[in-house]
Amino acid sequence: MRKTKRVIAQFTFYDRTGIQQFLEKQALKGWMLEKISSYGWKFRRIEPQKINFAVTYFPEASMFDPEPGENQKSFWDLCEHTGWQLASHNAQMQIFYNKRENPVPIETDPETELETIEKSAKKSYLISYYILAACAVLQVALGVWQFSNDPVEYLSMGSSMFSALCWTILITMCSLEIGGYFVWRRKARKAIDETGEFTATRGFRNIQLTMMWIILAIFAVFIFTIERRFAVIVVIATFAVGLLASAVWGFSALLKRFKVSAKANRIATIIAIIVMSFGFTGFVAICVLDAVISSDWFEREAAYTYEYKGVEWKVYDDELPLMVEDMVETDYDGYSTSWYGNESVFLAKHDAYQRPRMDDLKEPYLQYTLVKVKMPFLYDFIHKQMLKDFPRNYGVTYEEYEFYERAVEIDASEWGANHAYQIYMGDSAENEYLLCYNDCIIELRPDYEMIITPQAKANVGRIFG
Repeated sequence: MRKTKRVIAQFTFYDRTGIQQFLEKQALKGWMLEKISSYGWKFRRIEPQKINFAVTYFPEASMFDPEPGENQKSFWDLCEHTGWQLASHNAQMQIFYNKRENPVPIETDPETELETIEKSAKKSYLISYYILAACAVLQVALGVWQFSNDPVEYLSMGSSMFSALCWTILITMCSLEIGGYFVWRRKARKAIDETGEFTATRGFRNIQLTMMWIILAIFAVFIFTIERRFAVIVVIATFAVGLLASAVWGFSALLKRFKVSAKANRIATIIAIIVMSFGFTGFVAICVLDAVISSDWFEREAAYTYEYKGVEWKVYDDELPLMVEDMVETDYDGYSTSWYGNESVFLAKHDAYQRPRMDDLKEPYLQYTLVKVKMPFLYDFIHKQMLKDFPRNYGVTYEEYEFYERAVEIDASEWGANHAYQIYMGDSAENEYLLCYNDCIIELRPDYEMIITPQAKANVGRIFG
């Protein structure tokens, strides 16, 4: 039978009522709180019994204090004199227990108790959530900017979806914490003014735990669905962040052990966060990720290699849905075929390349981008966006420019498509097409000298339609 256990408490800082009820239930199950740390709440086994708990706040305390101050010790002595034993403390939060049946409460003045919670919340709790919320909003704003620049690419990247969802959940959690605190404080102030009683607190522990498990579940799905090399990179980066956090808090704990003042500890910890962040980022980017990416374990397996003008070239043999052979007759067998891209629950976007060897550049080539729309409600939006981006004018807006590209709608029935467009430069038709089928859109850019026959168009329609 285990004698200790750790619990992810995830309680709201000011949720005095919720914490007391939780600890009393744990005592009835035979567990007594022993320590609160960044790694969870540690409990030790005891005889199951009814124990009263009290959560109070001491605004003068700080998480950087090398040891409790004299005023804090005096407060503990006073509580002990009235039968309240210290169970554990974490910065401003002080948790006591009392085995008497109906003990005298530690806090007897609701006005003073509310002011104490307010002072403690302003010192660390609110500031932490303000900073966290600002970072989350900044990340969401960055995602919105990326989406506005290239929505098709953004919606096809599982990492973008994962990041957007996580940051949105984080904003929700911060909003619950900050908003919940101010709503409770307003009610508590009103109750004290009207009845002189302290209002019970209400946290969001179950919601926070649910959101945390949702993030972990999404992370697991994300890791197992992306390409192997990127999955390993994400795992390494996540491990590095955890290692960085442990290093920072370990450094702060070391300073506390050497009795460094709270002010000096705070400054040194902030500097350590900045220095270690850059150091870990550099280490991961230069040493770890570079080694992982360049390792043979991640190397794409080539069908074979050849040398041309002193350079080694690789020939790949990826399977493509549409081949040069579907467009024109050829008996050339030296093609290198590449197929890669991104995929999310919304879209799958892949780029396909079929190129001849460097010593056979006279042979025709083929390249295209295939976007498969998994969510039907997005189809019209993706259609409009791809049509908008199809002409490659790079910001040029005046049609008089001789190389100005425009998309002209053409007969889609020849391609077996719902809609078809072709690039024109002035009156000159280019060998570039945008073809829209029921659940996919293909941006086709074959060899500019390739003659597209009715049979080639029919083959494209057969494959994608």
